[in-house]
Amino acid sequence: MFGGKNKMAVRRQLRLLFQEPQVGGAITVERTELGTGEYPRPQQRMKTPEDARKWVPGLRGLRLEDCAVYQCRRCRAVLGDSLHLCAQEGTLRLLVCFKVTDDVVVEDNLMVCVEGDLIGCTYNMLNCRSCGTGVGFKLYCSKSLAYLRGLFCLFKDSIICYLLKTKTTVEASKVICPPVSLKDHVQKLKENLVLVHKRIELLIKKLEDLNQQTALVENPGYKPRPHGHGAGSTRKKSKQLTG
Repeated sequence: MFGGKNKMAVRRQLRLLFQEPQVGGAITVERTELGTGEYPRPQQRMKTPEDARKWVPGLRGLRLEDCAVYQCRRCRAVLGDSLHLCAQEGTLRLLVCFKVTDDVVVEDNLMVCVEGDLIGCTYNMLNCRSCGTGVGFKLYCSKSLAYLRGLFCLFKDSIICYLLKTKTTVEASKVICPPVSLKDHVQKLKENLVLVHKRIELLIKKLEDLNQQTALVENPGYKPRPHGHGAGSTRKKSKQLTG
């Protein structure tokens, strides 16, 4: 009788295992004690304090020491954060973000730079909504800085950084940001696209060979066409000969 109860307990645990979604950890199936009707619940691995300090809750792979909030130097309004940082320019002393807060106002007037590193570039100024201080620009036309076009470029001299790990405020120029470069990302993307294109061409060639082999097996009198010559090109040649 006890053996039947143990089997029923194991079956019930297996049924719960496949029905209830498990977020993480390990599940152990244990036998119930004799004379009791309660069944052990799944056990989950507890996170250690080191894991809690190392990772930001809810975000995989994000280190707390890399998280920062960008504030206006004058009024401390929040302008952006490091989660939306996509590049940094040491020469121009810029932090480049693809998204900012509503406290950043994009001016409607289109400006043209007549001197400095941005000579000949057209851009819109970025101002702080709270105090009106110029905090950066949004570039629209520049061949040499095309990778910054349409992004929000914040002046390091106009902002300060609040570090979440140490809960301190420091100068933006003194913050060591994670190495981010749009040029490297674009170049890597181009290389990956070339590799994908080559693989697609190879797969197309293999598919054509397979189709020709299948046609030869089904129809011994079938004459395979050279690669790259489809039915449309054959009809075009026949028209030229008859004409």
